[in-house]
Amino acid sequence: MKRVISFYLIFFGIFFVNILCFGSLKIHFIDVGEGDCILLQIEDNKNILIDSGNLSAGYIVKNYLQIKKILRLDCVIITHMHADHVGGIFSILPQIRAGSIYYNGYHPKNNHFFSELVNLTHNLNIPLKTLKAGDKIEIENAKIEVLSPWESLTGDLNTDSIVIKVNFGKISFLLPGDLNIPGEKRLIDAGINLKSDVLKVGHHGADDSSSEEFIDKVRPKIAVLSVGKNNRYGYPSEEVIERLKEKGIPIYRTDIDGNIIIQTDGNILSIKKENK
Repeated sequence: MKRVISFYLIFFGIFFVNILCFGSLKIHFIDVGEGDCILLQIEDNKNILIDSGNLSAGYIVKNYLQIKKILRLDCVIITHMHADHVGGIFSILPQIRAGSIYYNGYHPKNNHFFSELVNLTHNLNIPLKTLKAGDKIEIENAKIEVLSPWESLTGDLNTDSIVIKVNFGKISFLLPGDLNIPGEKRLIDAGINLKSDVLKVGHHGADDSSSEEFIDKVRPKIAVLSVGKNNRYGYPSEEVIERLKEKGIPIYRTDIDGNIIIQTDGNILSIKKENK
């Protein structure tokens, strides 16, 4: 099946040139159905994968990376141990090598995915490390801040999602995994600067996330939803969609737009949609 690619340039009070900007950071929101998978491509030679979709999506992600000629990941970040975020990694890593894997440090009891991840990293000799609020990863000109979770985990997988803010020049992206309203409140109460140009909407747009107070703190110019078409959970919530629309925030969705690639040189943004 042919892939139809459409290009969009968005004006946000910054003068946007008439050509696709050839920035040094690309963030790929990969269409994995109901789940999350985000690829950060920095300077075309540094690659970070955030989440991996569910078990069946692993092959989709592996093929996507191979088409992009990515044979090695500098690191993989698993925001939390739900199947639709960690499941795909078991199909990806045997084919695409990774320098290290990060998770939030929570060892959920009777979580098959966590135990299998430990076995996989051991067998492939990949370091398994933790990320906590205050940690930073700097690759080339990209600065990745970990905003959550704190050392004191709540035990709720969604509340304890790793929340990442990616800063590249004047442009920033907020990637909150499946963060829910209690997790959002912890960030707000801590006085953390959440302002970001692009928001990956938490928990696939479920009604237990994306509170009005949280969106007002982020003040995004673009919202991206990673969500499965006709999924059994009924995501995204109509309430969340209306909340974003009322604030005039353009919404991009993987179930409608396919793969969504946002590119920046640190000053301007361009958006490309890959409809399957």
